[in-house]
Amino acid sequence: MYKGIFVTATDTEAGKTYVSCKIAETLKKSGINTGVFKPVSTGDRNDAKALIKAAKIDENTETVTPIFFKNPMSPYGASLLERRASDRIFDLKKINDAFEYFLNKYEFTVVEGVGGILVPLKQNFFVSDLIKKFNLPVIVVARFGLGTLNHTLLTVEKLKRDRQKILGVILSGKKNNNDVSVKSNASIIKKITKLSVLELEYNEKVDLEKNRWIIK
Repeated sequence: MYKGIFVTATDTEAGKTYVSCKIAETLKKSGINTGVFKPVSTGDRNDAKALIKAAKIDENTETVTPIFFKNPMSPYGASLLERRASDRIFDLKKINDAFEYFLNKYEFTVVEGVGGILVPLKQNFFVSDLIKKFNLPVIVVARFGLGTLNHTLLTVEKLKRDRQKILGVILSGKKNNNDVSVKSNASIIKKITKLSVLELEYNEKVDLEKNRWIIK
């Protein structure tokens, strides 16, 4: 088993936090000492609160999310809007120290990204660069509906070009039964990418026995 996973997504609000929480919750119930880490957040620290609750750990939101901007936008954009020098405020050493803290303290750590993989964290440094730096296997979270093929395949292609290990794709959210694409998106993604694909609707549990690829 790896020391952790990096949960990224095809876009913002695709269900990263929900999926990260469900995985952390399942691992905890399985007896695995599980940490949660969201290196950077914007708008609020609600994601960190949800992650802490899911993993049932005694950590504060500032530890789980060491870099925070109040404006709900890309970290780089928020740093410019808040008139703070991005190269100084986006402190990679602070993030690395926090990352090492979780790796050393917990048996397994669920790391959640921010937005999609090309969201700029600072000038010329993206979520994809953070994934490279952490060197953890990746799970891609995507929506069920129309448009998800393009977004998912682009994300997977970028990760493959970066030579990152992709564990699989999780389609998350609420299925719109009026959207005919919902019926075939999962199977098409699986056929094209050759990756494991899990459909996880709201209030469903992650079955690790059926989906060992999540932590293998």
